[in-house]
Amino acid sequence: MTVSIVPGERTTEGYLFNLREVVNAKENPIEYLAIDPGKHNGVCGYDAKFYLAFMLVIEADDMIMFTDQFTSLKKVIIESYKVYPGKEKQHIYSDLETVRVIGRVESWTEKNRIQLIAQPASIKPTGYAWIGKTPLPKSNPLNHSLDAHVHAMYYFVKHGLINAADLLKKG
Repeated sequence: MTVSIVPGERTTEGYLFNLREVVNAKENPIEYLAIDPGKHNGVCGYDAKFYLAFMLVIEADDMIMFTDQFTSLKKVIIESYKVYPGKEKQHIYSDLETVRVIGRVESWTEKNRIQLIAQPASIKPTGYAWIGKTPLPKSNPLNHSLDAHVHAMYYFVKHGLINAADLLKKG
């Protein structure tokens, strides 16, 4: 069995075992996961102090296998999806992969009793301003990971868990 960590690259069950050990380490487990859903999912993990532990790209078909590695998660922050008026034609013949990934994550969080936080894509300009960065081009495979990070930072700042001014000092 394999899981995709970077688009086009595959890794082994051994990688999953090591990932499971690291993200659930008793000393500093990953408690928050941020996801920018789609065919290539940006995924970021954070510890109890909201420090970024990793930024990865996970293929849609591997999302549940990937999330199954986590046992200490408290919250998953994910970008929501809406079809806006006038945009319906863009979805003709689409398999709506982003929506299917969101459904997988929703089911997984419900089954595992993990709180799911859904955010609209419209928060990204504010989140990017708070971290002092600009979005990467869509052609850059890491843009999804950075978008996931922005969703997490927006949530942490909006809920008073971290200070936006501190983010800009680090940038």
